[in-house]
Amino acid sequence: MFKVTKLIHLVAESDDSAAASLAGRLRDVAAPRARRVLVAPTLAGGINGGDMIAHLHFDDESDWRAVEPDITAQLSIPEIEHVDSVGYTGLPTPAPRALEPAVYRTLLVSVENSADPAVVEQFESETRAMPDYIRTIGTSQLSRVHASAGSAPWTHVWEQEYADLDGLSGPYMTHPYHWAHIDRWFDPERGPRIVTRLCHSFCAIDGAII
Repeated sequence: MFKVTKLIHLVAESDDSAAASLAGRLRDVAAPRARRVLVAPTLAGGINGGDMIAHLHFDDESDWRAVEPDITAQLSIPEIEHVDSVGYTGLPTPAPRALEPAVYRTLLVSVENSADPAVVEQFESETRAMPDYIRTIGTSQLSRVHASAGSAPWTHVWEQEYADLDGLSGPYMTHPYHWAHIDRWFDPERGPRIVTRLCHSFCAIDGAII
């Protein structure tokens, strides 16, 4: 499975009708090749999260490459300020508890090139372990990025499903495991910071998308 996630940042003057039209065109272009297509407006509260998420699943990278020129053309319009984009593979970790997904969250991070590979692996291991401690996380996936574009050289994408927005903004963000093990990778005052840039974005979904 090859995935592409794009965080689309619209210019300030764009209106809802222009965004809705763009979303429809992206769905139409991706649908013939994609196994799953999510194009939805972002919810308030993100960090560099853009105005729209386009999250696409393909059987393999060749299917993505077949539609990539048309997707790129749709995103090369005056209404778009810029796009943060990642292409990646990986296997999702099933939800450890029964959960009806209603929110999809994605986190793009840029890990500094000078970081010790062993430290990067520790960061990855501790991130993947979050669902073992934080009960509101449903299906999740941490992947190293194969292709990156946008405001930073994105190296990882961490995505999760939640039953509701409170599960992300409450237990996920405030859990002691997050404070003790995850925050230090992002905060130079807490420990060995290795993440230099991030995009935190989320949107409503109707059923599983990871």
